[in-house]
Amino acid sequence: MKLRFINIFWTFNLKFFNRNTRKMYPMLNLYTKKKPQYYQICLICTFLVLSILIFSIRNLINYFSTRTYSETLQIYNVYKSAYLSSDNEIALNLHNHTIHYIYIDIGCFNGETIEHFIYFNLNSINYDIITFEPDPINYQLCKQRLTQEKYRNYNIIIIPKVVWIRNEKIWYHIDLGQRSRIDLSKTSFIKLDAIDFSSWLTQFIPLNNTKLHIKLSMPGTELILLEKMILDETLALADKWDVEWTDNIDRRTLPLRYYVQSMFNSVGYDWKYMTCLRDRRKVFKFKGRDVNITRYRNLHNIADLEIFFHYVQRPEIADRPYTTTTTMKKFNKS
Repeated sequence: MKLRFINIFWTFNLKFFNRNTRKMYPMLNLYTKKKPQYYQICLICTFLVLSILIFSIRNLINYFSTRTYSETLQIYNVYKSAYLSSDNEIALNLHNHTIHYIYIDIGCFNGETIEHFIYFNLNSINYDIITFEPDPINYQLCKQRLTQEKYRNYNIIIIPKVVWIRNEKIWYHIDLGQRSRIDLSKTSFIKLDAIDFSSWLTQFIPLNNTKLHIKLSMPGTELILLEKMILDETLALADKWDVEWTDNIDRRTLPLRYYVQSMFNSVGYDWKYMTCLRDRRKVFKFKGRDVNITRYRNLHNIADLEIFFHYVQRPEIADRPYTTTTTMKKFNKS
């Protein structure tokens, strides 16, 4: 039955192709006494050449677009209203306090989560706020939101680079709004600059008297980053982690997520609760406080996809023994 259906389908397509081929070539005054198969082969070759040409043009456009992105998107300092040429120009500890307060937002989209952090944390003025947003459109949205006058006194740095496990150029899906992401399947046509985040963290963040809070939103690749940070012992650099697990996109990654979660506990973190972005938006809109945001402890009670798990380092781990001179020597060698 299946073979018969295939034969009928093939016969129909062959007749349709022959009929249209016979019509096309007389119209173009190309008809000769050659067999119909000749015209079929010519038409197929024409389609192949056109496809290759379109594909090549698209690649060239995206290549030059990638160059444009890397040239126009620079590190932006909101407080100084200036572009920085490199990480070396980023100035931390703006308020000159004994303790360094640093908040890092990985994947801030349009700056909304930073706006929430500033509003819900009464001590936020003392923080150096660093955000990573590589998507060109999201970068502009983030910059537009955070350059409002009310944020001028905050030391906010916007870095247009992909947070990753190596320093390299990496395929990236852009123009997807909040779902822009690293493309491990390499089906996109854009490559953006990526940095080795754990290495950058150990070289850039002061080790002594630092309170580091990291929010992580990397749809589909957060497990890869965290697994590396577990192996190179940089996970414990932060006092707080807000992680958006996205194994609901690919259920095959669920076992790895359980492993990473268990490692959070092993290196000294307690899981406190979950929150969803929708609740934060509502409380922010009606000028509520942090205590008004609903805390969840059962994942089945949340219908939303944008869920953040909040981890806090236990007091006995506050000195972070994982970030001693030994760890630094390992990174200096690399």
